[in-house]
Amino acid sequence: MHLVSVDQVSASVEGRTLFADASFGLSSEHRVGLVGPNGSGKTTLLRMLAGEREPDGGRIVTRTGLRVAFLAQDPRLADVPALEAVLAADPTARPDEGERLLAALRVAPDHPTGAMSGGQRRRVDLARTLLPPADLLILDEPTNHLDVDTIDWLEEELRRRTGAVVMVTHDRYVLERVTDRMLDLVPPNAREEGRLLWHDGSYSSLLEARAERAAARERSSLRASNLLRKEVAWLKRGPKARTSKPRFRIEQVEVLRDAARGDEEATPLDLGTGRRRLGKDVFELKGVSIKRGDHQVLDGLDLGIGPGERVGIVGPNGGGKSTLLHVLAGRLPVDAGEVKVGTTVQLGLYEQTAGAGLDGSRTVLDSVLDIAPHVPLADGTTLPASRLAERFGFDGQLQRTPIGLLSGGERRRVALLHLLVAAPNVLLLDEPTNDLDLDTLAVLEDHLDGFSGTLLVASHDRFTLDRLTDRTLAVSGGRVTEHLDWASHRALATSAAPTSPGPATRSGGTSLDNRERQAARKQVRALETRVTTLTKRRDQLHERMVGAATDPEQLRQLQSDLDGVAAELAAAEEAWLELSLDLEG
Repeated sequence: MHLVSVDQVSASVEGRTLFADASFGLSSEHRVGLVGPNGSGKTTLLRMLAGEREPDGGRIVTRTGLRVAFLAQDPRLADVPALEAVLAADPTARPDEGERLLAALRVAPDHPTGAMSGGQRRRVDLARTLLPPADLLILDEPTNHLDVDTIDWLEEELRRRTGAVVMVTHDRYVLERVTDRMLDLVPPNAREEGRLLWHDGSYSSLLEARAERAAARERSSLRASNLLRKEVAWLKRGPKARTSKPRFRIEQVEVLRDAARGDEEATPLDLGTGRRRLGKDVFELKGVSIKRGDHQVLDGLDLGIGPGERVGIVGPNGGGKSTLLHVLAGRLPVDAGEVKVGTTVQLGLYEQTAGAGLDGSRTVLDSVLDIAPHVPLADGTTLPASRLAERFGFDGQLQRTPIGLLSGGERRRVALLHLLVAAPNVLLLDEPTNDLDLDTLAVLEDHLDGFSGTLLVASHDRFTLDRLTDRTLAVSGGRVTEHLDWASHRALATSAAPTSPGPATRSGGTSLDNRERQAARKQVRALETRVTTLTKRRDQLHERMVGAATDPEQLRQLQSDLDGVAAELAAAEEAWLELSLDLEG
């Protein structure tokens, strides 16, 4: 059933055209993801579809009697108990359905909305949006303020619903699994106005289509090809335990050949370990406890984190993820226990409020240069801070723009630049994916791939956790439990959780030996590097054998070399698997 027709629609903000001549139609079976950079007009388009904003040009025609449910970014709730606020969206709904939605979103039905945090109000508004039957469901960042388990529930909830869905989200797994069509907002540039492109297919197929368009325009580069290839490979792999499919296997998947980002981005950055070499000691916590009122946030925590570790931190909202990061950063005193920080640690903390306190009168470039004019790279060279800003979407004109005129997402990008230009050797990131567009996330993740310092990421973004971290800490109820990745955490969360508080434990429940595990992880990373090197060597030998097809003597020698490499590769892969299984169990 046809629901909406969008005919040559345009939108402008403060005299700046966001997009023009946008035309497409929505039918009842459509499940559409809307993507584009921050400030390109995604929210504006959603408000037009919801009837809350008129187009500046063109027209939008909807079917008579169309039922629309719209989740805006800013909740508009009366100061009443949560269940009453939800049921007000559909007076005919059964109360138990409202209670089901609130329970899944972890909100108490009798909690007054006026006493809630912004994240809690956002979850109540999501329940209000999902409650009534709708022909068209419009969602603007529905995964914001949701933990990984709740996002998993939301994904299933959306998949089972009938009717059309249009959503903006930075959660790439949700996009890949829920949507089957994409609207791609291409921002304006010096040559043309902003455009809206319709794509039949998933998010990963959109990335492939982008690469094909770029190749056709002969503007491909290795940098963008790597970004898109990695992202599609991870999307198609999904959040599975690393033991089932090693990272070096996944990254061999050939999904793209070329893409365009400009020659200046031809080589991915290796950020190294900052301006100071990181020693053998980073963080060690012994018996750390923190209590807030009646809530035991951390209870007798023993935890060690070494150099080069990449740790994901997950758990319910309010469970203690940010508290743990602030303890490590020295921003929060503990009630009991001891926190030791290595003497060589140069720490960078990215907070959830990043960007809010920036000086609005300073231009983007001046504010970055206030931190440092150059960024040190692992090979001993440096990169001008202005070039790093370009990689994060701040071209020459935007670099000269006062920060006060930027959007919230753009200000968070500036805060990220400040963090990276400072070149710490330990990075603590608290919800870094919030309010960042997908292209910026891909750039950030690619840069962090090359970061050889210690990285801790508290996030609800399953894609980011899968890609960047090798170890997961689940924080909840005062406990910290350890898993190989977030999928292992998810599997454990569905079973009976341990009830006695205490130190960090493995998902199997045994005590951790931090030094042994750190040594084992180093061996795993070394084996991954070895396997990658041997795989490249094997492929090179295959290519040389093709070229030597008419030379029997050379073929025999190459075959002998290939046999030796194959034996080494098999041994390295087997050692990697055995060591990974030991870490998991």
